[in-house]
Amino acid sequence: MPECCLINWYGEGARMGMHQDRDEADFGAPVLSISLGDDGLFRMGNDTRGGKTESYWLKSGDVVVMGGAARLRYHGVDRIRFGSSTLLPKGGRINLTLRVVS
Repeated sequence: MPECCLINWYGEGARMGMHQDRDEADFGAPVLSISLGDDGLFRMGNDTRGGKTESYWLKSGDVVVMGGAARLRYHGVDRIRFGSSTLLPKGGRINLTLRVVS
């Protein structure tokens, strides 16, 4: 069961660089990410910086689970397709990231 939820809001022109989710004491539990609102171009890399990456357009309601071998892979958001959803009255994207922290 998740113990916390990180909420990120992405406005027009927003992005998030490649990073790992390493704040937890135990990496055995997966990280679950829920996308709401505008489409976001999600990029998944490797467990080290550099190398080949893959990108996916995430739409409102899409869920990404990073567990097992993917748990510590670098990932980020390259761009937002601002105005692609009517969920948020002024546009933008909300990402909910659920995780176990202890």
